[in-house]
Amino acid sequence: MDVSKQEHGYNGTLYSPHFQVFTPMRISFIVIAFCLGILQATSLSAQSKSQIEQIHSRGTLRVGTTGDYKPFSYRHNANSPWIGFDIEMAQNLATHLGVSLEWVPTSWPNLMRDLAAGNFDIVMSGVSISSERKQQAMFSLAYLEDGKTPITRCGEQAHFQTLAQIDDASVRVVVNPGGTNERFVREHLQRAQIIIYPDNNRIFDQIIDGHADLMITDAIEARLQQRLKPTLCALHPETPFNRVEKAYLLPQDAAWKALLDDWLQQKLRDGVVSTSMEKWLNHPWPNASPASIQFDELRELMAQRLTLMEDVARHKWNQQSEIEDVPREQKIILSLQKRASALGIPSAWAEHFFRAQIEAAKQVQRDYFLQWHNQQQAQFTQVPNLDTVIRPQLDQLTEKILHQLAMTWPALIDPHQHPRIKQHMQALQKQKWSELAVAMTIAPLIDGSAF
Repeated sequence: MDVSKQEHGYNGTLYSPHFQVFTPMRISFIVIAFCLGILQATSLSAQSKSQIEQIHSRGTLRVGTTGDYKPFSYRHNANSPWIGFDIEMAQNLATHLGVSLEWVPTSWPNLMRDLAAGNFDIVMSGVSISSERKQQAMFSLAYLEDGKTPITRCGEQAHFQTLAQIDDASVRVVVNPGGTNERFVREHLQRAQIIIYPDNNRIFDQIIDGHADLMITDAIEARLQQRLKPTLCALHPETPFNRVEKAYLLPQDAAWKALLDDWLQQKLRDGVVSTSMEKWLNHPWPNASPASIQFDELRELMAQRLTLMEDVARHKWNQQSEIEDVPREQKIILSLQKRASALGIPSAWAEHFFRAQIEAAKQVQRDYFLQWHNQQQAQFTQVPNLDTVIRPQLDQLTEKILHQLAMTWPALIDPHQHPRIKQHMQALQKQKWSELAVAMTIAPLIDGSAF
């Protein structure tokens, strides 16, 4: 088996022993290493105290983040919620401080400029520690060790194992601007063609589509992308070209750094960091560009949900109970909002979508009731129990549908994809349900409510 396709790690996750969340033993050495820097910054104590006071006086922690770096920080568009490992850690930090959270979008080219301008209190976005950044700002304890490694199309790994192989005039290296990826490429490659591509969310598609041969990026991102995009292979991520640590970037403020390090050290010790990292490495991230996203699985799950309505209707027919169950419906909607937001789906749209599924389900049940009334149908035998059998199945389908919505969301918010979505969903019309029920089911996917 190609070692680049193996998932290494702590407890079998994507990490190799070289790429791991820091342990308490390692923390002690890191703390010692940072002590000198803190002592040298004591002249800033008055200013650092005012930094913390500003956070508490405004009641808000302002977090700078890029939204383009899975698994750390990601947002589909301006109307979608922020998600990722560092997003979750920022929420944890704000709770620890007892303040609300304000997201401040930034970009890799503008990162240091925005920090110097005082636009945010901290940057939490998978930031790598670099000497250039340390000259202008401070870093928290490191929470991850990583390094730069190539990722290319599977089958072409042998051509790009070393920097010497890559640094050839015929090789096209794509890179996102303004960060440590571009800095590394420009420092180590003199002959290769360097292609700047500004959209970090779609940059790997440039390799898949043949517009570039490879990208050199952080090993953790290379590992994640090879899982999301099976035609790509990460090259020797366990032995990257260099060693880089990831930490949180903050103003030159000793007291703020000390508070942050205490909080982060506790989260490392308690296993919060490793648990959250594993969660986001296994998140259902979108794995293709909008035009390439498929909807077959989402359509099948929606069809399965409607199929279960016959058993729901049979149970209610036998019990002579009402089709509509408002308390149950409201419970479903309330439980969905937080889960949808955590997957990167706006909670309001998720409510819109699932209310449509509920209404379609009730329409299917009404259609059955009308049919059975006309047939003078007696009670059914061997009907699955609604509470112990059918509803657990519906709950499982709901979770699967949420994950599929997360994976297809870039296409759902792209108006150019709606004709294609409508075409994919037409297969539902060939099933046994009424046209009205099917139309209600697919309406949220094509009514423009997602954008």
